[in-house]
Amino acid sequence: MKTCIVYRTKAQDLKSDFEKGNYNDSDIPQFEACEFSDGRVAQRWLTPTGSTVWWDSWENLCKVHIYAHPDYGTRVEWSDGKVEEL
Repeated sequence: MKTCIVYRTKAQDLKSDFEKGNYNDSDIPQFEACEFSDGRVAQRWLTPTGSTVWWDSWENLCKVHIYAHPDYGTRVEWSDGKVEEL
């Protein structure tokens, strides 16, 4: 099992005043995730409107919440020390 925390360093700056409330400041994680041994992923949003979501794979989560928003300045910090800038 591996875990990560995910920051969106530019997302809040791209949003209207109304939408900014759905995003944390750039130095506060947007969500945490845990990838289980079978490849499924639990995602916990840490934003003011937080929720928990299950995904069939890390790749599926990325397609919706990371790759679809390349301008958000996404940084993934894995529990093994690996850092990805996406």
